[in-house]
Amino acid sequence: MIIRTPLAGIALLTALVACSASAGKPRETTARADCGYDCKPEGKQPVPELTPPPADHPQTLGPTGEKAQLLREAAAQLDKASAALADGNRSVAEHLFSTAELLVGPELLVSISPLFREGAPPRVTTATQKVDPHASPQPRVAGSSEAEDEADKVPPPPAAVSGTLTGSMQIDGKPAAGAFGLVTLEPAGGKWKPRLPKRHVIEQRSREFLPHLMAVAIGSTVSFPNFDTVFHNVFSTSPLGAFDLGLYKVGEAREYVFSKEGIIRVGCNLHANMNAYIAVVSAPAYVVTDDKGAFSFKRLAPGKYKLRAWSEKSRTPITQDLTIKAGKNEVTVGVAGDAPPGPQPDKFGGKRG
Repeated sequence: MIIRTPLAGIALLTALVACSASAGKPRETTARADCGYDCKPEGKQPVPELTPPPADHPQTLGPTGEKAQLLREAAAQLDKASAALADGNRSVAEHLFSTAELLVGPELLVSISPLFREGAPPRVTTATQKVDPHASPQPRVAGSSEAEDEADKVPPPPAAVSGTLTGSMQIDGKPAAGAFGLVTLEPAGGKWKPRLPKRHVIEQRSREFLPHLMAVAIGSTVSFPNFDTVFHNVFSTSPLGAFDLGLYKVGEAREYVFSKEGIIRVGCNLHANMNAYIAVVSAPAYVVTDDKGAFSFKRLAPGKYKLRAWSEKSRTPITQDLTIKAGKNEVTVGVAGDAPPGPQPDKFGGKRG
């Protein structure tokens, strides 16, 4: 009788590549030993950073030798992944498993993938899209309903009855220095025409996300291109939009559709310092503040509104009533600075930093 263990797939691959040990001279591995971020989750080993091989990597072993070498490298990564999993370090184990997938393809390892992926956000497995590696950087923040209306040539309210609103955001009663925020306006009557979904970009460049904060309408699609020479692993554990884009190299992107309203925090599972916020809104009017809390609306119809405000240092938005009159209007809004400090947990919920 044959007894099959949960790691039988790893043992099978290891046995397969052992038979090809004489296929050719091993080429340089694509995995690096240095840390993707400066931490040791729960006292275990840090996640190693993976750098893609150069496009002109020499092919000198022939088809059989190349395949054998890839299998050997994948087996080595699986051995490390199995050891990390046994040691309780799920984030490192999954990263090493993903490295093996890149080497030999996910189809060969699909039977054991649940061992390494259980407990992580749903994985996006669509093919990556090619992007222009020389594209200009995205801004630090983005999101304005009025800017979108101007681009779409939506006519503003008549000037004679139009109102403007300038405002400032305070955090715990102090000026919002060094933090970005979001302000939305909804007609108090609760009825308005839904905004159309758009396509947006949050890039990975110089090991940070740009924009750092972006406001989008419900149903919008966000593409996450990689402009770095290292891999990134974009993810979110938010119940409003949990996803895991996996690993992909420079010049590639995956995307996700945000269909639920709320604030979604995005991170990189390889670099704990990387984080961004996507504010998915249903309100007809919204704008992102600058890093001093300043914001403005220039084309509002007079009337009663419900204002909502949030800062990246806040857990939840605040709400207040507001009346807009024709002409100039001003407001100061206050939010709490009660968001937990430090990097967000990894995609399994493990502490980092």
